[in-house]
Amino acid sequence: MTTQTAPAQSSAPLLAPLRATPAQNVVTIVLGFWLMVGIFIDGWAHNHLGTRLETFFTPWHAIFYSGFAATALWVGVLARRGLQSGRRGLAALPVGYTLGAAGVVVFALGGLGDMLWHTLFGIEVSIDALLSPTHLLLFLGAELLVLSPLMSSWHAPTPRHSPAGVVWPAVLSMTAALSFASFMHMYAWALVQLPDASGWEGARSFLTSTLLTAVMLMVPVLLLLRRWQLPFGAVTVLYLTNTLLMRAMTSGLDTVPVVLLLALLAGLAADVLIWWLQPSPGRPLQYRAFATALPLLVWAPFFIGGQRFGGFGASLELTAGVCVMAALAGLALSTLIVPPALPEAAQERPGR
Repeated sequence: MTTQTAPAQSSAPLLAPLRATPAQNVVTIVLGFWLMVGIFIDGWAHNHLGTRLETFFTPWHAIFYSGFAATALWVGVLARRGLQSGRRGLAALPVGYTLGAAGVVVFALGGLGDMLWHTLFGIEVSIDALLSPTHLLLFLGAELLVLSPLMSSWHAPTPRHSPAGVVWPAVLSMTAALSFASFMHMYAWALVQLPDASGWEGARSFLTSTLLTAVMLMVPVLLLLRRWQLPFGAVTVLYLTNTLLMRAMTSGLDTVPVVLLLALLAGLAADVLIWWLQPSPGRPLQYRAFATALPLLVWAPFFIGGQRFGGFGASLELTAGVCVMAALAGLALSTLIVPPALPEAAQERPGR
């Protein structure tokens, strides 16, 4: 006679994914903003001191590297809590914070490389500083760190109309990510300073910088709207924070009030339009209408203000044309972020 034994049961229970709390995401954002502000201060030093920066060991580097150290330490604290709860490997990190762990490694490698680069080749100035390979690694690492709260909130089992404590950390995380991206494109960021639009070359630079800036400003808002119904003021905070950082870094504080006023008007207009249209993937017509209108809300006040206060001298045809092109770009982006539904026959089925 034979006896059958029951299959061995795993001694380790399957643990649910670890999720960061909204408060933990806020801590990550605060530390990430420390890192972000430090990098903008360092950018100001490169823009205004230039060749007078003769060493890697500067107060500006100390600010953003200490911000990185604090953020990396916090990610380590979250991982340690996961390990203490019985999770192993990447599962010890909260959902979304795998990006942050990768960011710690990438930023650390970039920082070490940056110190060696400056020691061997000196301090870069102008656009060379942006395209330095080690600086690109630093910014990639920073982006991964500050995007962790966004990914954490995105994957949280909460509805589209989530509480403000869930949505605002995602908005602020996206604000930091947008600011890092705009920093790396400051040479073509139209909200810093519009190029001279006279002549063929001037018109081409004007169109290129404006359309690049328009797309980069639209993508964060459209992505957030795919996941959440944004609280009133979200776009205003996003645009105001980014504009303040970019303008103060490049042009100083003397021209900030006028540009901030224009950013405030654009942000408030966008927030009102979101409140009115309620754009969402479930309402694609409203979503596409908002995506088309958003660049007009940004650039119409900016161009009018530029004519009134800055006198950049672009023709009516050029400014009106670039607004229409930006609006069409918004419409195109909306079809990529929220594409039309596939017919049933085109949908993949499990196992096929």
